[in-house]
This record gives sequence, C-alpha cells and structure tokens, in this order.
Amino acid sequence: MVKQAIHNMQQPQLGLKIQEWRKAKGMTQEELVEKCNINVRTIQRIEAGEVTPRSYTVKAILEALGVEKELPMPAIASNEPLIFSKQSKQTFLAAAIAGVIYFLVSMLEIYWDGVLFFDSALKIPDYYVLIKVIILISFSLYFFGWSKLGEALDSKLIRWGAFMLITVNLVIIISDITFAGSLETDYKLYGFVKLVGFGVSLIPFSIGLILQKGYMGNLFLVTGIVGILTAILLMTVLFVMVGLAVLSVFDILLIYILTSIAFQKERVPV
Repeated sequence: MVKQAIHNMQQPQLGLKIQEWRKAKGMTQEELVEKCNINVRTIQRIEAGEVTPRSYTVKAILEALGVEKELPMPAIASNEPLIFSKQSKQTFLAAAIAGVIYFLVSMLEIYWDGVLFFDSALKIPDYYVLIKVIILISFSLYFFGWSKLGEALDSKLIRWGAFMLITVNLVIIISDITFAGSLETDYKLYGFVKLVGFGVSLIPFSIGLILQKGYMGNLFLVTGIVGILTAILLMTVLFVMVGLAVLSVFDILLIYILTSIAFQKERVPV
C-alpha cells in the first residue's frame, strides 16, 4: 500500500517526500545538487511543489538520495505538462500581456524603421523615441517571462536564449534612439546589421523550443521551427518582408503558449 501510494504520488506530496528523504540523509539542497547535477533553484521548486519534475529528473534525485532501488518510480508521464505555481502563472500572464503590447506597437516601429531604411531624409515623428521605449520595456518583460519558463523547464537554451534576445534588443533600441534622424547614418547598412543581429539571436532560443518537443508537445516544435525560419529570412535581408510576416506568426505562437500555461487548470493531487 505504501509503495503504491508513492508510485502514484504527485505534487505537492512528491516534493515534500523528496525533502523528507533528503533531510533523513542529513543532506542540504546544495549537497543534493552536487550528487544529481541539477541546479539548486530546480530542487527548491520541486521541494516547494511549484513544478512537477520530469521522470528522469526524479530518477536522478532518487539515485542521489539512495532510495531509487528501494522504491518504484513516481508515475510521471514524459508528456505530462509541468504544474506551475500561482506566482509563476502570474509571471507568464504578465509576460503574455507585455508580448501583446510589444506586438501591436512593433507594427508602428516596423513602419518607421522601414521609412528610414528606404528614405533616410524623411523627418521622423516626435513620438519615435517613445515607440522605442515602449518596445524596449514590453519586449524585455515579454522575454523575461520566457526566461522564467525556460528555468522551469530546465532548458538553458530557452532561458539564456531569452536573455540574449533581451540584450540584443536593448542594443538595437539604444542605437535606434542614438542615430534617430541623423543624416550621416547609412540606414541601409544599419538596417542590414540590425536584421542579421536579431536573426542570429533568435536561433538559440528557437532551438531550445524544438528540443522541448518531446516533453511539451508539437506546439513547441512548430514554434521553434517558425523561429528558425524567421531567423533565416531576416538574415538574408532580401526576404525581409516575408521574414517580418513569419516573425508575427512566431510572436503570436509565443504569446499563445504563455497564455495557455498561465490559465492552465490545476490538477487534484492523487
């Protein structure tokens, strides 16, 4: 009966049991991390019941605790979605809202960047800088949410890929504001550099999405492929208009994923 109960254990009971086993062994979270090669934050989230770990993560923890051979594995299907805490869901929802704001304002940004690209002598509007500031803030919040999701998924590519996108966008925005309206700027060369830079920065993040297909499903696979396609089209520059259209699809998919996770229904623990 006891073994069967452990076999069917879900969060938060699983996290509490792991914590109990760890303390019974006289181990700190840091010592457990050294044995199972999982970062401290992941162990903390598992023990707090904030996320449901993958099967191989549970196996690694049980082996490190020396209980893997004594007990059957918890029944956590490989395609079973993570269960996120209320705080995490709020973060993802805020990121999705920021993503919508970014998506809408970026339409205006793309228009004026296009104007500068094709006719640098045209006077840009007074609100151009405001557009860039809104893009900077909303984009950063948007992908900060994705970095937190990458952390929950234990995906370094998604997590650091999101930070890479935030950093590249920050550099681009600062450059846009600095060079705005300057007649000395070669906007065609500058536009080329921006497109290639942003395209390159999309690749690690998109690969991270693709690698989550086995655990998070085909939506992550499709979104990752769309991201790679976007990167390739932007870097060619010749197909930039098609690339921007595909980028819109990419953003819609990313916002949808964040929103769907934010409104994920709670499961009743077994």
